[in-house]
Amino acid sequence: MGLFHTYFPPVTDDDGKVSLRLTIHHAIYFVLLVLLFASQPVSNFMMSGMEILMAVNWALEWDMRRKFSRRTSPLLPLLLAFAILMAVHLLWMLGSTNVGYGWYDIFKKLPLIAIPLVVLTSRQLNFKQLTFIVMGFVISVFVAAIIGNIRMATEPDIPYRDVPFISHIRYSLNVCLAIVFILWYAVRRYSRITFPLKFRDYLAYILIASLTLFLLDFLLKLRSYTAFIVLFVVAIALLLCYWRRINSAKIRILLVSLLVVIVAVLAVVTLKMRNDYYSPVALIEQPLAEKTVNGNSYRHTNDGFIENGNYVNNYVCEEELRAEWVKRSAMAIDSSTANGYAVMPTLIRYLNGLGTTKDSVGMTLLTDGDVKAIENGIANPVYVYGSSLRKMYYVMFFEYESHKRYGSVKDFTMLQRLELWRNALRVFKSHPLFGVGTGDVVDECHAQLEADGSQLRGTTKHAHNQYLTFLVSFGIVGFLLIAVAFVWALRKIRLFHQPVAAAYICILLMSFITEDTVETLAGCLFAVLPFCLLGVISKIDGCPNNIDC
Repeated sequence: MGLFHTYFPPVTDDDGKVSLRLTIHHAIYFVLLVLLFASQPVSNFMMSGMEILMAVNWALEWDMRRKFSRRTSPLLPLLLAFAILMAVHLLWMLGSTNVGYGWYDIFKKLPLIAIPLVVLTSRQLNFKQLTFIVMGFVISVFVAAIIGNIRMATEPDIPYRDVPFISHIRYSLNVCLAIVFILWYAVRRYSRITFPLKFRDYLAYILIASLTLFLLDFLLKLRSYTAFIVLFVVAIALLLCYWRRINSAKIRILLVSLLVVIVAVLAVVTLKMRNDYYSPVALIEQPLAEKTVNGNSYRHTNDGFIENGNYVNNYVCEEELRAEWVKRSAMAIDSSTANGYAVMPTLIRYLNGLGTTKDSVGMTLLTDGDVKAIENGIANPVYVYGSSLRKMYYVMFFEYESHKRYGSVKDFTMLQRLELWRNALRVFKSHPLFGVGTGDVVDECHAQLEADGSQLRGTTKHAHNQYLTFLVSFGIVGFLLIAVAFVWALRKIRLFHQPVAAAYICILLMSFITEDTVETLAGCLFAVLPFCLLGVISKIDGCPNNIDC
């Protein structure tokens, strides 16, 4: 009964009497909050459902006098900051011409006010309840990673972007947050253990390390190199911010040494991968052969475009490729692959990756699995047989080479972002003070792409950077209103005094650089729900704002 009361404590009314109605509402709120946070990495539908049910339960509970009392709601500054964010969206509708998109944008961002309204004004949860919510989220992220690994093992043709249940970028952010929570729990639970270690302590360390490494490995499989950058920057930021609070010289030395080792390993791995990618193979040597073994002519472009140590557009005999491809595949060589790429250049790149000529001889080296991979649009055998780490590096090198040689931008993750950022900056410079309005941000960004003749004209994306989206939409005036409101709120509630909250905020702000984070439901919840829960944790009686909290 004691454990039950820990997670479902009785609630008293204003007269100090236990109220069955309020107790039930509070229990429902706790269960829905567990399900909402746990659904964040796995289901947009469940997120929407839990959010609606929480709002309904909050309204039916009523008790508005207590909910908006300053004495019982010390987190009202944070609620006010989110209210100002939504108020700016509403106010800037006045300057919008595309009213339909503007109202749609506001509607999809309703969680940015609904979640703070419910969480920050509801009765305070105890620390064990909040820990249960956090652990439920971590378990959900872990289960999603297990299912993702199973899908990748049983469905080898599945695109990495389709592996998670939500956007792979949003899921990667959830993994970063889950790792922060895991390490936070480890520090809280095992920071004061005595030596020699007990057997159960060894098991705990092994479990925590294994879980963290498993999630990092899954990030590699998702090719989410931005997640690794985010985690590294968060580690550096926390070390700098909380250096004085680390009282042990041994721990300081250990942390600095760990970061130095990470940087050294990263440098060595990067150099090794670069060497493997660019190291010449036999076919790159001069002079170039002019004829195939069948006497047909090779085409040598000599444009310097290199991949896997070989020039992609040398040693190409399309005549023999056409003749041999029709024997191996029912897919026409002039058609498109399953992911929309042309078959011929995909075949040429794949043969190039094998280090062979692009002719009948090269075709004999293709297995049935290779042919299937080409039909699915996979253009490099490394993407099929290489490690997750090698795949990630080779994709980055290929994007760099393509842009350097041909100025390619479209379909390349980072290069697309750079192009969209430049485009959004042009729009912002045309409307610096008040922006283009809530409803016109997409239209104006797309119009600028068309005017510049960009390779990305016709795209559905706009800024791909939350800071730029706000600047384009609201200008400097609206952007500063939002920024000042949140800085004021964070100072009032002293959230940065809690390292786990600081780590989350750092992850969120870093995500704003490469993503329009709050332009989707999953992004909105990631930007608001942990924010509110960590704020609640910081205000729990007996939970000091330090690393032990």
